[in-house]
Order: sequence, then C-alpha cells, then structure tokens
Amino acid sequence: MDRPGIVQLGPDDWAAFRSVRLESLERSPEVFGTGLEQELGQSEAWWRARLESPDVGVYAAFASPGADPVGMAGWLLQAPANLRHRAYVWGVYVRDGRRGGGLGRALVSAALAEATASAEAVDLHVLTNNVPAIRLYEALGFQIVGTVPRALKHAGIYRDQHMMVLDPELQSTPGTRQSPVV
Repeated sequence: MDRPGIVQLGPDDWAAFRSVRLESLERSPEVFGTGLEQELGQSEAWWRARLESPDVGVYAAFASPGADPVGMAGWLLQAPANLRHRAYVWGVYVRDGRRGGGLGRALVSAALAEATASAEAVDLHVLTNNVPAIRLYEALGFQIVGTVPRALKHAGIYRDQHMMVLDPELQSTPGTRQSPVV
C-alpha cells in the first residue's frame, strides 16, 4: 500500500490482508471464531478470492506508506437468500499500542458505510468482557439483543458473546417488530 490511513483492500492487496488477519488470529485467538491454523496455510488464490466478492468489504489501517497494516475490519453479506438483507461485521482488530486512539472506530465506520449501503441491518458478535469494543459498537448505534453463553472455546476456556445489531428500523420504531406466526 502506498498511502497511510484507512484503505479498502482489493484482490491485489491480498498480502497485506493476510498479514493483518494472521496477526489478529495469532495475537488474539480467544476473540475470533476462526483459528490461526485454519488460515495459515491458505494459498494466494484463497486470500484474493476473499477480497474479490462484491458481498465482502475489508478495510485496513496503515500508519505510513509501505508499512504493514495496523488494523482491519470487514463486513459481508451472507449467501442464504433469507439472510441477504443483513450484513455481518467480522474480523475487527487493532494492533496493541494502537488501541484507544480512534483507529477501531475509523475502521468499523468505514466498513459500516459500505455494509449499510448494501443491507437493511448489520449484525456482529463481541465477547461479553470486551468492554471497550462494546462501548465502541454502542457509540456507533449497535444494540445488544442477546447473549450466547459458551459461544467460543479456546484453550479449554469458554467465552460468552453478545449479539449486537445496528438496525434503523428497530431504533426508529421500537416495539413494532412482527412476531413469528406459530
């Protein structure tokens, strides 16, 4: 990458994407559903393909031109037809020493700008004990709508996750959701 700041990655940026993604899985393995070993040996074609889809957006933060990324955030539309109205934020990571300065907000905001243009609502999962991330997501308009106990298991330890939603329909007209027909 030639420029600092927040950049949307394309297929030619696969090496930068691989670098920050593997770093996130190595340094914070308890946070992600995917394990480092699942992505470590993937080919260049596999990494490129993840950045080629119009249903996926990956943003990276660069501190200076030519440097490795210091953070990332992604979004995707799921493939099933009845879920395509909802985007999902994934892979949010900011390198140690860079946290707390607004970089996470900038990355997630960049991903949300594209995700909200492609979907009616946006979902994410966050560890219940990750208070800084929860505060960030709430500041961006997300609401906790549920908690999944024992959602992740890493190194024999279970961790709970909150499900969070950014849904303008829920925020503008609370209590108007349709109940399922039984």
